[in-house]
Amino acid sequence: MVSFDVVTLFTKVPVEELLTLLSQHYNDDILALYKHVLTSTYFCVDGQFYEQTDGVAMGYPLSPVIANFYMEDFEMKAIKSHTQARLLLYICRRYFRHLATW
Repeated sequence: MVSFDVVTLFTKVPVEELLTLLSQHYNDDILALYKHVLTSTYFCVDGQFYEQTDGVAMGYPLSPVIANFYMEDFEMKAIKSHTQARLLLYICRRYFRHLATW
């Protein structure tokens, strides 16, 4: 059985790897915006300000989209490297497609 459940997903997304992945899909101007947003994350705890050095910020509107984008790429790499995972994905897709028609 394969599970892609990730604990504390947002803080585990590697920003540099994510920016490399985004560079395959977006031009330099858009990529510069993503880089600014993803590397300029500050938060306050008990009156002290901190900078988040890796991962995407929890509670930030862009974080779920970015995390899903990263996980889709991660999932596809994992599936391509394992024949059994490809079979499991095929079965799951057929099952969930069946449920969606109910």
